[in-house]
Amino acid sequence: MRFFSYPKESLPSMDSYVLLKVGAKPLSKEDRDRGIFLIDGTWRYAAAMEKKSPKMVARSLPTGFKTAYPRRQTLCPDPEFGLASIEALYLAYLITGRDTDGLLDDYYWKQDFLRINDL
Repeated sequence: MRFFSYPKESLPSMDSYVLLKVGAKPLSKEDRDRGIFLIDGTWRYAAAMEKKSPKMVARSLPTGFKTAYPRRQTLCPDPEFGLASIEALYLAYLITGRDTDGLLDDYYWKQDFLRINDL
């Protein structure tokens, strides 16, 4: 994993990555060989960061997954279904057949997230 600070760092070429984005074509096992680009921020800042990001193929997660994170943002379109970044990354790994071992180990709401989503 690589982390980039916005707006301080410029991004390298992201041609071989998919951008996780609500409303895009669903992510699938066929995307396994691509990297996953995840924007982590409030809904308002995530939109601004996406505009500054290199163009990538966009993919979405299946609908219906619920967050365990106690969200307090008012701009989230649907707070119950607005996943925490680590939850989204976990699901992206699961969908693409990548190893998820240890990914949620330090996530405080791990057990709640797995339980409410039957994972």
